[in-house]
Formats: sequence, C-alpha cells, structure tokens
Amino acid sequence: MAKKRGKKRKRRSNKSPASYNATGFSKASQGDYIEAIENYDTAIQLKPDYAEAYYNRGMSNIALEEYDDAIEDFNQVIELNPENANAYVERGYSKNMIGEEASAIEDCNIAIRLKPDLAEAYHVRGEAHGDLEDHEAAIEDLDEAIRLRPDYAEAYYNRGIVKGDTEDYEAAIVDFDEALRLDPTHDAAHDMREAAMQALHRDAPIVNRDAPIVIGPDITNLLGAGDTPFDLEELMELDEEEIEAYEAAIEAANKAIRSNPENTEAYYDRATAKNNLDDFEEAISDFDETIRLRPDYAEAYDGRAFAKDKLGDTEAAMADYDEAIRLKPDYAEAYFNRGLLKAQIEQYEAAIADYDEAIRFKPDFGIAYFARGLINDTLAGETNTDNTELYEAALADYNETIRFEPDFAPAHFGRIATNTILGREDAAQAGVEEMLQLENPLAELLNMANTAGIFDTEDVEDMEHIDTNLIEIIDTEEAE
Repeated sequence: MAKKRGKKRKRRSNKSPASYNATGFSKASQGDYIEAIENYDTAIQLKPDYAEAYYNRGMSNIALEEYDDAIEDFNQVIELNPENANAYVERGYSKNMIGEEASAIEDCNIAIRLKPDLAEAYHVRGEAHGDLEDHEAAIEDLDEAIRLRPDYAEAYYNRGIVKGDTEDYEAAIVDFDEALRLDPTHDAAHDMREAAMQALHRDAPIVNRDAPIVIGPDITNLLGAGDTPFDLEELMELDEEEIEAYEAAIEAANKAIRSNPENTEAYYDRATAKNNLDDFEEAISDFDETIRLRPDYAEAYDGRAFAKDKLGDTEAAMADYDEAIRLKPDYAEAYFNRGLLKAQIEQYEAAIADYDEAIRFKPDFGIAYFARGLINDTLAGETNTDNTELYEAALADYNETIRFEPDFAPAHFGRIATNTILGREDAAQAGVEEMLQLENPLAELLNMANTAGIFDTEDVEDMEHIDTNLIEIIDTEEAE
C-alpha cells in the first residue's frame, strides 16, 4: 500500500540580519546594487534598528543615483546613531547632488565637529562651496582634504575643477595630472584636463581625444586625385598663432615630464601637439611612451595610428586602430579614423561599415555622415547601373552633416553637386545661396563659381564638369 504523502512545507530561511547585510555588501562590491538593496531590505525587515544596513543601502542608492532614497536611509542611520560622522557626510553628498548645497554644508559641518580629521567631510563641503561659486572656501576645504589624505584622487580632481572655474588653468592641469597619477582610469579627469588645455591654448587647442585628429586631408582621397574642387589640406594649414600655441603646449608638456617622468597625460598631449605640427616620428615616440605607461590607453593607439598612416605605414596604422577599438569598443572616433584609412586603400564597403559604427555610437557625428556620403558618391560614379539610390544615400548623409555641422562647407558643396547630378535645379540653387552665407574659406571659392554661372544647372551635367570649371576659375583668378 502506497504511503500517503503530506503537503511539503516550505523551509524557512535561517539567515540572520547580519548574513543578509553581508550578502548585500558582497553584491554591492560586485556592482549589483539592485540585488544588494534587496538583501539590505530583508536585513532591515528582520531588524528594523539595523543602522549598518541602512547605511549600506544608502551607499547603494547613491551608486544608483537615487539620492532622495539615500537621504532617507542616512536619516535613519543618524536617528539611530547621531554620532555617525560618515552618515552626515554621505547625506551631505546626496543633498549636494540634488542641489541642496547649503544643507549639505551644514551636514559636513556636523561631521567635522564629530570627527575633525575626516577628509571626506572636507571634500564634500568643498564640492558644495564650489557649486555655490565660493571658490576660496572650496579650495580651502579641498586643500585640507588632500592634506589629511594625500592619495585622494577625487579631491585633486575637484580642486582642479574649482581652479579651472577661476581660470587658473595651469594649476588645474597640475591637479588633474595628480588625480590621473593616483587613478589612471579617472575618465572625467582626462576630459577636464583636455578642457583646461584647450582653455590655456585657445588659439590652437589640443585636439580632443573624442574627436577625429584630422578631417580634411584624408577625406579628399575618397574621390581620388583631382576630383575634389577644393584643397582641404591647404585650408587646414596652421597659421602662425596656431603653430605658436602648439609649440607652447609642447613646452608645457616638457615641463610636466621633467617634473614627473611618469606623467602619462603629458606624453599624450605632447604627442598630439606634434601630430598637429606634422612631426609624426616624434609623435610616435611619445605615443609609444604613453602606451608603455598605460597599455590600455585607447586614445593613444588612435593617435599613433594617425601618425603611422601619415608616414605611409598603413598596415601598422590599421593594427593600432584595431587595438584602440578592442580596448574601447564604443570608440566612435576610432571607427571613423579607421574608416578613413580603409577608404584611402579603396576598401569602400569596409569603410562604410566603420562609419556606420561611428554613427551608431555617436549619432550626432556630423563628419562621419559626410565621409560616408562621399563614398556613396564615389560608388555611384563607378557603377554602370542605375546609381540614383547611391546618390540619394549620399544626399541624405550630406543633409545629416549640415544638420549637425551647419557651417561645414564641404557638405554644402557635396549637397549642391549631388542635387545637380540628380537634376534638381531648384534644390541645387537653394544650396548655393545657403552656402554663400557661410563664413568659411570655401564660400569665397563658391562665390567665384556662382558669379561665373557654373551652377546654372542647364549647363552642368555632372560633378566632373563642375570641378573643371572651378579649376579654370581658380587659374584665371591667379593669372589676374
């Protein structure tokens, strides 16, 4: 006879509040803040006066940028333990993040009374003073935070921010350098250092690592020699003031390297300035040193690839672009630059694939649309079949370029030429009139063309005809 089985009873967990709190802390350390909070919730349900669980849950809420919830958690901690200085600091930080600077300062004041050597309290109060544009008080607090904790990368970073706000850019760069020495992965410090360098050398800013190093000279290759009616390389030649500014940037980097031979950012900046001055061999040497000091520096591989390309080492340049993308898979500018290189060696479909990726990661990347449009124009000119679809794709890309970069004259010219090829006379003429309003060197060139009637679409049948006439006009003007 079969034994009658009763309903299986659900086993109750024997975990203690401390165990749930420990599990939550472990999950938070792995970056799983949602599950961490679930464990802290259970710990608090089992032990409503568990101050440590409230504190830990508050820290996870900060990580999730749920500052209101974090404030509620630290309120509970303080109610349970009014002497907990760290809870005042974290509540003050959360208040500062939602714009309650004055209240944040009050919390930090309490924390400092409770624990005068708490560096974090001075740091948060310094941030709040900075947000209130009380720069003197901010720097005083951040100085104290750094005195108490010399390895405090975030304090150096925020002091650099305040110094930048007071236009003391050289001092700001020194602080950003120290923040990066202490924490080489501090992306915000990288970005703010770039901004300080640009502000310090306004006439010719160091090229932003999040922008292509050079646009024009490579793009001219996409249509082949003689097919572009403008010389972008000539237009991009540096003037004397720009050259002096890049040379000043190099001298500033030299000084930083003498002070600290391990200054990764100084080598990177010097390499970038040398790239802009066409000193490619020396640039490669500095990029090599940058990569030696920081092997995962994707932007350095990107810059070195550009220099290698300019020296004719296409294979090595391609390898560096590949590595930059491997290290930073969402690096839109590296995809763009690799696309330029592929276009130069006539790997057009592969180039388009790279431009597609660049645009996917950076949808407002105007110049990437332009480069893709040029390739579609090139492919349209090579096919013996109906090429209307390719011209339409090129036109769409030129329109996107102009939407994001309204003053980029080559895109205006591309749109005019493509509309002309498609027989859209009114659109071409409207494009001419729009382009003539630009403050750009190409506008003067187009003005000559327009005056001569080149864009009378009854006389223009293809891009080559436009180019030929433009060249004739330029020659005529020079002869006169």
